[in-house]
Amino acid sequence: MDTDELRSDSDLMAAAEAVLFAAGDPIAVDVLAKILELSVAETFLLLEQLQRKYQRDVQTGLMLRIIDSKAFLTAKPKLKEIVSRLYRPQNRPALSQASYETLAAIAYNQPCTRAQVEEIRGVNSDGIISRLLERNLIQEVGTLDLPGKPAIFTVTDHFLIEFGLKSAQDLPAADFVMYKTLDALDKQFQYQKYEVED
Repeated sequence: MDTDELRSDSDLMAAAEAVLFAAGDPIAVDVLAKILELSVAETFLLLEQLQRKYQRDVQTGLMLRIIDSKAFLTAKPKLKEIVSRLYRPQNRPALSQASYETLAAIAYNQPCTRAQVEEIRGVNSDGIISRLLERNLIQEVGTLDLPGKPAIFTVTDHFLIEFGLKSAQDLPAADFVMYKTLDALDKQFQYQKYEVED
């Protein structure tokens, strides 16, 4: 920030809010810092102030989340059902046990290939991996330099958002990967969201 140019915290918060709104998707904090002409540390402090503002304001339906050093605006959890009506024609059924198993295998072992997922699960997972890709819960991040060039998969930011995690390192420790771990995490997160909001 230029020393000649004095900007108030409220002006900076308004600018950050406008950029986050315009971006729509999560934006890296360092990118936001460059846009606002602030240091990364100053930008994190500004975002924390903006988060507190949204938490205090009971008349707004928005909240600010920061996941893996990316910030974004989203609807408050208690409004999830209402917001989902906008997308109702596109609603998909809940994840199946096999989908949770596959998602857990990828989340806990990422980056990993289809063959590694199938080794963990003991069955073919092609169809499930395709559905998880369609739902933007996993992503292909490259290929191995092996015959057939097998694809490498990781979980997405959307996965982290859906399961209430800041990073994949926040996954609960698991001795043995089971779908129930992610299913339980999802249920716990849903419970906590509503408990905090009520």
